[in-house]
Amino acid sequence: MEDVKYRRIADHLIGAIDRGEYPVGSVLPTLHELMDRFGVARGTARAAVAVLIAQGVATSKQGLGTLVCGTTIPPQKQVPRMLPDGATYPKVVLSGWTAAGPEVASRFGLDTGSLVVHRVRHHHTGTRVTSIDQQWLPRSVATTIEELTGHDISDRVDTPQPDLTPLLRSAGLDPIVATVQLDARLPTRSEADTLGISGEEPVLVVHRITHGSSGTPVEATTSVSSTGGAAPRFTIPITG
Repeated sequence: MEDVKYRRIADHLIGAIDRGEYPVGSVLPTLHELMDRFGVARGTARAAVAVLIAQGVATSKQGLGTLVCGTTIPPQKQVPRMLPDGATYPKVVLSGWTAAGPEVASRFGLDTGSLVVHRVRHHHTGTRVTSIDQQWLPRSVATTIEELTGHDISDRVDTPQPDLTPLLRSAGLDPIVATVQLDARLPTRSEADTLGISGEEPVLVVHRITHGSSGTPVEATTSVSSTGGAAPRFTIPITG
């Protein structure tokens, strides 16, 4: 029941933000105020605020509290980028059920051989593939998405969209935090062929595990990208 309550509180706050009751830069109610107003535990109030932060409408600043930094009202719709075959990109090139190997199973705390959905996406610059994403989702997540949204994510014809975050949110799975690990290595022959590079050119590998508000992993992605001889650069905010 608490899981339902935190989502209702988050929806209430998001609605108020979108209506302008909390303008950008204003301070949202504290956890104690949310606990008193909605009659919930501290963890429930904290989970509701985490949803706002994950959706990019709020940010937490030490000494100031939780500040509004945006709304969920979409900007003017842009024309999606198109590939020559008419598909938008990143493009889903494979999707289906598979048995999780030891490495994938360990990301989700599953037994080796457990069923997971495996999706492969290609990112392009023009017609050239510059990055390959392999994504896995546990059967429980895929089943919940299909039951609550009607989308079969194991079928790329039924669910061609590359970004499953909106479906995860619509299914109440609320992805709010991701752990990321960076690596570099030489490409496999298949990766080199797809990226159009030599087997001697290093690739950047990014492993990501996305967790829902309960802390349970809901998806894992490994991205392999050609670096073009350049080192990756990151901009990291410093707080505190």
